[in-house]
Amino acid sequence: MSYSMSYRKAMSLLMIAAAIGCSGGNSTGGLNAERTFTVALTSAEEVPQPSSTSASGVAQVIVYPSEIRFHLSAQNITGITMAHIHSGAVGVAGPIVVTLFLPGSATGNVNGSFASGTLDAATLPGGVTVESIKTLLLSGNAYVNVHTTANLAGEIRGQIR
Repeated sequence: MSYSMSYRKAMSLLMIAAAIGCSGGNSTGGLNAERTFTVALTSAEEVPQPSSTSASGVAQVIVYPSEIRFHLSAQNITGITMAHIHSGAVGVAGPIVVTLFLPGSATGNVNGSFASGTLDAATLPGGVTVESIKTLLLSGNAYVNVHTTANLAGEIRGQIR
């Protein structure tokens, strides 16, 4: 079985995250995590698939009773313009549910962590609740993708499952 370079890089990032305990354990600040998703971000999952990129990454999404925390990292990616959680099945481009990263201008070259934060009642857009995001994440019909200046529709993506 042959794996692409970006897949191997994403898997390496996943192993590093596990080794250093990026998941935050199952308790943070008195909150008990209900679920932790660690997602490899690759160009192979992106729809439409970018023509050529060596970018890869990892999205970590930790679900707590009243909030959702996330951490995004990537390797060999330039010009990040935004990152989102979208609603959509594997192989399907779906609508944006929530924005995870929206810099004032595109990033330079990224090789490491580029975004983290908390989604809760105070930070979510109107009509979106922590419960609705939890339901979507658990359905398997959600994905994280990272958009760039070279790939406006998205350069790397990973299904949350």
